[in-house]
Amino acid sequence: MATIANPVLTLTPFTENTQQKVKIEVKYNVTFTQSEIDLQTSGFKFQEVIQVLGVDAPNPVDQVLVSNIVPVQDITIPGVGVAVSRMRTAKALRKDLQEDPMAGDADEIRCSIQIIPVAASAFTNTVSLAG
Repeated sequence: MATIANPVLTLTPFTENTQQKVKIEVKYNVTFTQSEIDLQTSGFKFQEVIQVLGVDAPNPVDQVLVSNIVPVQDITIPGVGVAVSRMRTAKALRKDLQEDPMAGDADEIRCSIQIIPVAASAFTNTVSLAG
């Protein structure tokens, strides 16, 4: 199983075209095993999935604030035990990171990082739906 180490989230508020935004930066290292290299050789892909979560105690489950802001990305395994350094960035509207019910309260944010094996994927045909 892949090992994720040293995950760090940095949030940097800024203004763009009069809109309040936040730069989201996620850094971490991931190390793969021989089993995963064997799977990659057999055609498996490993994808990175990052979700932005609001942490609101005492709620036991974090609220997904933004799930697709950091696009899913394939990771190529360079070798056994080799740490792959990852850094992903995205921009979000500040209002989308509001996880507390009252404006002005501090919002506690963290990210979920998942490395997921994908054996096969395909698209269906495209169907038009009158609107």
